[in-house]
Parts: sequence; structure tokens; C-alpha cells
Amino acid sequence: MNEHILIVDDDKAFRIATTALLEDEGYAVRSCGDARDAMPLLLDARYDLLLSDLVMEGMNGIELLQWLSVHAPDTPAIMITGFGSINTAVEAMRLGAFDYITKPCDNAELRVKIRRALDARSRDRELERLRETVRDTSAFGNIVTQNEAMHKVFSLLRRVADTDLTVLLLGETGTGKELAARAVHYSSARRNGPFIVVNCAALPETLLESELFGHERNAFTGALRQRIGKFEEAQGGTVFLDEIGDVPLQMQTKLLRVLQEREIQRLGGNDSIPIDVRVIAATHRDLTAMIAAGEFRADLFYRLNEVPVQLPPLRERRDDLPLLADTFLRKHASIAGGTVAHIHPEALQVMMRYDWPGNVRELENLMKRALVTATGDSILAVDIPVQTHTSPPAGNTNPAASDLPFKEYMRSVVQAAETAFITQALEDHRGNISAVAERMDVDRKTVYRKIEELGIDASRYR
Repeated sequence: MNEHILIVDDDKAFRIATTALLEDEGYAVRSCGDARDAMPLLLDARYDLLLSDLVMEGMNGIELLQWLSVHAPDTPAIMITGFGSINTAVEAMRLGAFDYITKPCDNAELRVKIRRALDARSRDRELERLRETVRDTSAFGNIVTQNEAMHKVFSLLRRVADTDLTVLLLGETGTGKELAARAVHYSSARRNGPFIVVNCAALPETLLESELFGHERNAFTGALRQRIGKFEEAQGGTVFLDEIGDVPLQMQTKLLRVLQEREIQRLGGNDSIPIDVRVIAATHRDLTAMIAAGEFRADLFYRLNEVPVQLPPLRERRDDLPLLADTFLRKHASIAGGTVAHIHPEALQVMMRYDWPGNVRELENLMKRALVTATGDSILAVDIPVQTHTSPPAGNTNPAASDLPFKEYMRSVVQAAETAFITQALEDHRGNISAVAERMDVDRKTVYRKIEELGIDASRYR
């Protein structure tokens, strides 16, 4: 450890004893007996923790804490107090102190509280570093990335945004095609017009024509009044045809005519209605293979394919995963009442090893579930669903169908379960190995061996 701690206490014996204790723990320690002498030290050097007495002659600990909140707000403070000053210590906590400890100090308790304060500061710094990275990365609409392939996608979408060319977004389910379509619309000259979404896969053929083009009164049984369709609703804006590959062939013919002539006829009507809309389409299906199979019209494909844009799956942009996970953590923080602010490195490692067949959408759903199950201020590996710990090969969503030999596959499942159990036990017992051993009904040596085998950093839980 290289963490730097500043001790401020007018009790010389306490300063000497505590300095020796903390130096034996590997910390770099400096001390002084006056709060006013501490201020230039805190300004000149970057301390990781302030350990200060509350009751001192001259400037007291509360005044030093108030000064610290202005001049070095990212330095956590643990306040030292006598039994008669507990109320003052509580007031110090309200003013921003991380914790307090009473004299005479219990050395074990002091070590634990110092470690917690330093670990919390380290997590806060890492979170801020991630957020700074997010701010510094390229962004388009509500999409953030630092991935090279996504940078190229953004560049193409920005160039095409202010044209009326038809964009065809291609990519697996959950890669963010609708987000990309919205980003194009709101970056275009049509941004003040409507953005209308039609999920072509969600509508039966009998309703799709009415949904797109509208209908006149009495056009069919139950049509009690005239209704405008999505193309009319999108006048002056953009219509997004999601899952265009699921449109039936007969409907493809009518859609092609609309795109060519830029006018529609309501179902049951005879009047042609001009439309002024920009069309963006998307699909997860292979349209060229569908054309070869006679399932998709080639002329409609060429009309839609003016600007094809391929969105990469999440497994091909793993460098974006920490940014996306942190973004979803902040977006859905209210699920946990705002108490969960971190993703533990071991949890992130689990997510980095997974292939994400559901892509960004699956990641967002996983983060929401993890926020529900998290019991502390961090999302731990145990909060990540079991199937994520045993990632299938790319394109294979069934772990049981893995290409691994059965024994090796079972070993990986057991290892994931052991990791989840031990990390949760360490979290519950704040890194106390004896308590974890008792919970597991094994001896301490077994716990230490398992921790080493599984690569778990037990110090993070103390």
C-alpha cells in the first residue's frame, strides 16, 4: 500500500503510537499536533485520509473538517473523540466525516475503519474516472462509446443525418438500432418534426396496412371512424420501420409504392395523400438471404438500402462495457434508492467474460436486476445472474450446449458458484475470514486456499 495518512492530534503519545501502528500496516504516515499546522500540509500534499482529534486547543476538529470540505473535499476524514463527545462526533458525520472512533482506540477497529474509508475513496475515484471517460468519449444522441468501430458508425450517421436518404440499420437484437434512428432524426433538419416508431414484427398483416396508412370510416368491420396512419402522423419528421424484415410480401409491394411515389392511400379510400417523411428502417435479419429465398423483395431492399449501417454486437465492443454498465447504473439508481454507486471489479470481470447474446439491451436489464439484488453500496459478482458467469461461445445462447467437455463445463459452473458464494460471504462478514470459514463449515486454511484458487481479493471487503 502507498496510501498517505495525516494524523492531527495534540496528544503526542497517541500520535507516536498510531503512527507506528499504521506504518506497520504499510501506510505512509505524517502527523502534527495542531489543526492550523495541518492545513498547509493538506494543501501541499495529496493525502488519502485525515485522522483528526475532535477536541484540540485552538482550532478544533469540527473547524478543520469544515475547512477540509472546501479545500480538499475528496479527502475522507475519520474523527477521534472521547466518550463524552459522541454528540460532537455525530455532528462531524453530518458535516461529511466518513466515520469516527472513540479513545482509547481499539487498534483492530481503527484498522478496519481506515481500510473502509480508503477503499470507499478508491471506488469513488474509479467511478469518477469512468464518468470522466464517458464525458470524453464520442457520443451521438444517447449513445456513448470509446470503441473504434462505433466511432465509424457515428461518423457515417452524422454525415447522413442532414440528408433525406433512407437509412437501413442492420444488427443483432438489442444493439441499439432504435437509439441510432432517434439520434439521426434529432441530428437532422427534421428534428422539430415527429419521430414515429412502427414495430413491424408486432403487428399482424391484417392490421399493418391500417397502422401504416390509416383507414376511412367503415373501411372494415369495426372501423367506426376515420384514422390517420403512421406515415401521415410523421409528416415533416421521420418514420422508423423497425424489424422491416418481418413485413409480409404483399405488404412489401404496397410499401415500395409509397417509398417511390411519396404518397399513400388510406385503407378504404381513393384519395392520394402526399407525404413528406424521412424513412429509417432496421432489421436483425439477413435480407440478402431472404431475397434469395423469395421472402423479401429485391426492389424494396434497394430502395431501403441507400445508406446501410451495421451496428456491432456488444461482444465485439467489450471496451465499451464498463462505460455502458456505469451509464445504466446511474440511469436506474433509483431502483435501489440511490444507495448503490459502484460496480465491484470482480462483477465487472464476470460481465467482461460473457458474450451478451442480447447485447446492450441484455446488459441494461441485467444492471436493473443487479440493483434489486445488491445488498451493499456495490454490485458484486454474486448479484450477476449465474448464466452470465458461464458464458456460452459467441452465437450459442445455451450454456449446456457448450463445446467444452462435460467435466470441464461442470468445473466452470462449480467455480462460478463457489466464487459467488465466497464473495457474498466476504461481503456479509466484512472480510472476516474466521466468520466466512464458520459459515462454510470449513477451516480458515480452506477459505484462504479457495480465495487464492478463485483469484478473489479478500482485502476489498474489509
